[in-house]
Amino acid sequence: MKGFDQVDGNQFVVFSLNEQLYAFFIEEVVEILRVPSITSIPGINPYIEGVINLRGNIIPIVNLHKRFQLPTPEKNKKNRIVIVQGKNENIGLIVDKINMVTKFDEEHVEPVSNNQTIEEDIVIYYAKHKEQVIGVLNLEKVLYDNHHVS
Repeated sequence: MKGFDQVDGNQFVVFSLNEQLYAFFIEEVVEILRVPSITSIPGINPYIEGVINLRGNIIPIVNLHKRFQLPTPEKNKKNRIVIVQGKNENIGLIVDKINMVTKFDEEHVEPVSNNQTIEEDIVIYYAKHKEQVIGVLNLEKVLYDNHHVS
């Protein structure tokens, strides 16, 4: 997990899911692309939407709405796939849209308290940005905790 001291000066990719803002450290993001045709695979983890062929590599695609037990909105042209580096492979995450790439000043970032009701440690910081709160996600917990993607 990234240390609190690593927040200051780092860039983040901020995206939205059901009007809520979340972010990953930019070094965790390999690339961002429009949603291509996704091949569904029967009988696999319900969070996995399917796979895509990205320049000859098969990339599993995780539906973050299902992963976070959120309602899945209608697909639209702003939807994107954020390709992130997993433990041994790249994994795609479907998001509603990319909002920005930004830096958070340390004074605008708070660690998450221990009494949260959401999945433990999945949000590691809250960043305040222009009157909005952005949850900085623990990528490893998103990908692998209790819901193995591989």
